[in-house]
Amino acid sequence: MSYSSGSVDRRSVSSVIASAVVGVALGVVSVIGVASFSGQDTVPQGNAVPADEALLGGPEYGTRG
Repeated sequence: MSYSSGSVDRRSVSSVIASAVVGVALGVVSVIGVASFSGQDTVPQGNAVPADEALLGGPEYGTRG
């Protein structure tokens, strides 16, 4: 019969938690790194089309009548 020690269980749980924390930290760092290297960390300005000139409301789709 196997014997389970309380300290062994605590070490296993703490290593799982430590691995999860390191994984999340590396994920955050990699996302921030990719965003900074891509240079696309701002929202584009002035590219909005007014509702009157929107494609679906334009003459390309004809009129109903």
